[in-house]
Amino acid sequence: MTQTSANTDKMMQSATLIPTEIMEVTRKRIESLLEIQKEMMQMLEGINHDLFNRAKKEAELASEFVGKLASAKSVPDATSTYHEWASKEMELLAADGHQMFAHGEKLMQASRKLFSNGMPSTGA
Repeated sequence: MTQTSANTDKMMQSATLIPTEIMEVTRKRIESLLEIQKEMMQMLEGINHDLFNRAKKEAELASEFVGKLASAKSVPDATSTYHEWASKEMELLAADGHQMFAHGEKLMQASRKLFSNGMPSTGA
């Protein structure tokens, strides 16, 4: 009976050991996922920086508009100031649209890497 018990213990020990091949694959996947996480964090930091700069531009434009509007001496001057502000605002909104799509594309590419478990994509 002790022989059977020893054989059972030996079988249990060998069954719980993880083969080195599996450990290596797991290690590579974890390293890959950590690299993807690092890339995503850098990307999100860049997006945050871009959004901060956009908010700063908006504040500068509003401040400039208020200053010019306060110094307007007639209705035509105020109208001209408003048209200038609206034109600049539209330019900023167009740039926002382009930037939004660029950021979205980057996030989708990073997400594709993440959801492929860090394995390189073979498709388009």
